[in-house]
Amino acid sequence: MKTMRRLAFIVSVAVMAILAVTSCGKKNVPIRFANYNMRVIMSSDSLDRDFYQRKQFILKRISDHDFDIIGSQEVNDAMKASLMEDLSATYSVVGEGRRADRKGEGTPIFYKTARFDLLDWGSFWLSETPDVPGSKNWDASVERIATWTKFLDKTTGKKFFYINTHFDHRGPVSRTMAAKILLDKARELHDGLPVFFTGDLNTSPKTEAIAILSDNELVKDSYTSSVTEPTGRKSPYYGFDFDRQDTDRGDFIFVPKDADVHSYACIDDDIKDRQYSSDHCPVLVLVTIK
Repeated sequence: MKTMRRLAFIVSVAVMAILAVTSCGKKNVPIRFANYNMRVIMSSDSLDRDFYQRKQFILKRISDHDFDIIGSQEVNDAMKASLMEDLSATYSVVGEGRRADRKGEGTPIFYKTARFDLLDWGSFWLSETPDVPGSKNWDASVERIATWTKFLDKTTGKKFFYINTHFDHRGPVSRTMAAKILLDKARELHDGLPVFFTGDLNTSPKTEAIAILSDNELVKDSYTSSVTEPTGRKSPYYGFDFDRQDTDRGDFIFVPKDADVHSYACIDDDIKDRQYSSDHCPVLVLVTIK
């Protein structure tokens, strides 16, 4: 009887140890965070650049690289609806258009429903009046929007705050001001949660806008923080030109200050496979929240 009790005790200790290791492992499962400018529908697009032709390759990039969360840009209402026809079994999406009527092109966030619970979300505009839909200022050429979210990662039990956006392509002043607005809004809304930013920021790492986003108490640049060497092109933008010279980054993923960035990759399958999914390649980081 004593031997049986001892054996039962050993088994119970072993089970608890296994559960503890499993639980600890789950707390450290990385998130596969992607930024993906999907190129808005243009009436002038040739057949191979048409969204409905490119869509199959967008879906392939998402499937092949198993993105957990995707911060997208240049996605209008029709594109979002079309993508969700194929993605809805795995992903949900949140976000609205940048116009005053909240329609049209936006910065929606796609996320795996099985892994994440959406706790809250909203929008703001990159202007002097961020809470006024359709507002724009400074030298911005068009309205620019940001989508913010709060998520619970059901795998790790951790919550985080996340903003996805798209800076203006012509106005350097508006880009600098937009960087300040991102930080101001994050400070206002994040409630002490770890903060992520993704976006096509239409500027290089050497500009004031990126300096602002790189030197603060909330986030750091995932490219310079990766513990492994970044892979792929530096510039996600290739402009539908497979032979375009590589330049510098314009699409960025910023992660919490104390997060571990395991890897950074520009997924240049478009160029390797000679297939247009967009005029940008997606960027993927594997990151663990502390």
